[in-house]
Amino acid sequence: MGDQTVLVVGEDDASTLERALEGRAAVTFRAVASLADLFDTLCYDTVAALVVSGAIEGAPGRDIVRGVRGLYPELPVVVLDGDSRKRDDPHEETGRDDDRTQQEYLESVTVVDADSLTDERVVDAVTGALATEDVGAAGRPPSRLETLAMSMFDGFPDHLYAKDEAARHLITSDATVPTNSVIGRTDEVLDESVDEHTNKSVDDDRYVIARGKPLLEREEYTDGHDKYALTSKVPWYGPDGSVTGLVGITRDITSRKSQERALRQHNERLAKIAIVAAHQFRNELQVASGRFDLATEDPEHEAVVAESLAQLERITDDVVRLANAETHEADERTIWLSTPAREVWEALSTDEADLEISNDRLVAADPRSLRLFFEILLSNAIEHGGEDVTVTVAGTDDGFYVADDGTGIDLEPPGRVFDVGFELGDNGVGIGLYVARRIAADHGWSLDASNRPEGGARFDVSVVTDPRADE
Repeated sequence: MGDQTVLVVGEDDASTLERALEGRAAVTFRAVASLADLFDTLCYDTVAALVVSGAIEGAPGRDIVRGVRGLYPELPVVVLDGDSRKRDDPHEETGRDDDRTQQEYLESVTVVDADSLTDERVVDAVTGALATEDVGAAGRPPSRLETLAMSMFDGFPDHLYAKDEAARHLITSDATVPTNSVIGRTDEVLDESVDEHTNKSVDDDRYVIARGKPLLEREEYTDGHDKYALTSKVPWYGPDGSVTGLVGITRDITSRKSQERALRQHNERLAKIAIVAAHQFRNELQVASGRFDLATEDPEHEAVVAESLAQLERITDDVVRLANAETHEADERTIWLSTPAREVWEALSTDEADLEISNDRLVAADPRSLRLFFEILLSNAIEHGGEDVTVTVAGTDDGFYVADDGTGIDLEPPGRVFDVGFELGDNGVGIGLYVARRIAADHGWSLDASNRPEGGARFDVSVVTDPRADE
């Protein structure tokens, strides 16, 4: 019969069974007291028989057996106690259980009405189990595909799971739902009360198994727990091509949904601000344009002022577009910082002002958004730093910055310049820097303000990934 391994599940010491079987066979006994160890051993080692002497981690022996047999249907299993014959409520542990499934269970295992591993009847049952010639996958070294699957279940932070043809859990990743609380059971008995979410989950299980069709990226909400999840379930096909169950993955997206809700509310507030500001901008533009048509006599100055007024109108439209998340579709591209900075500077600069580009770098950004971002920061530098200001745009290890050598930010802390509606002396109500920070946030960046030790203001953009970093 050769050297064989018997896996003992439960709190009992496997050495007692080893001593009882001494001399009968060349057998190695291993005891496991956790479900993680159980499934790891079944996957990575060769096992000739399984002995279930009781519950582990609170999971009843019957449910453990169902989980194991769903994955290793040919493995001989010996169950102590006969506990499965004495259940008061046949629906308590398995949901839609009946006499037929109860009988199938009893026929698939060897149930011994004994309380100890040293009981002669247990010894005889294990001896008989070891005589089985082919115990299936459990008795063979694992394939690369099996170890790959186990690595996924062990390592992924999402909730991975497999269920049998009756939608009972066989194995889970243990990431969000402990295996001991679900093994061998359907979703119908996982909650204290069957709610709408549970019914939908059970219906989805039945659909995937009965029809052999996947359900991908179903967003689910559990009212009682105020949780959101994204779930995909696909059929699990057996060797003959028939559906033997399902494989699923569920990701907790509660935090993401909360962020989306906060961002949506933020964008709605910003849209209201932008619409009001745009209305005021357009009123002033209409007045300026009307007077300009009446007063201009020099063609050279006329072209410059006309372009400036057109540029103001474009900026106004961009602010409204970027403030309204529902109408703006970002077109992210890889851009050198110098490109939009110089384009904006040519339209904004005076003869005395200077722009310096240092340590140019690539960023992944929406071109129109990035141009508006520079419109705001560069025009802010000229407005508050003076017409002879020098503005520097430079890359850093984790982003870039825009700095000037003007008078700096006369606020404490300097970050108050991002507040909507902050009064900027005689220059009216400020919303530009608030919009700039919003643009940064939409790209996953952060924007901070500070005063330079040598004088002037500095705006730092951080957490920017170089698009070539992963190449």
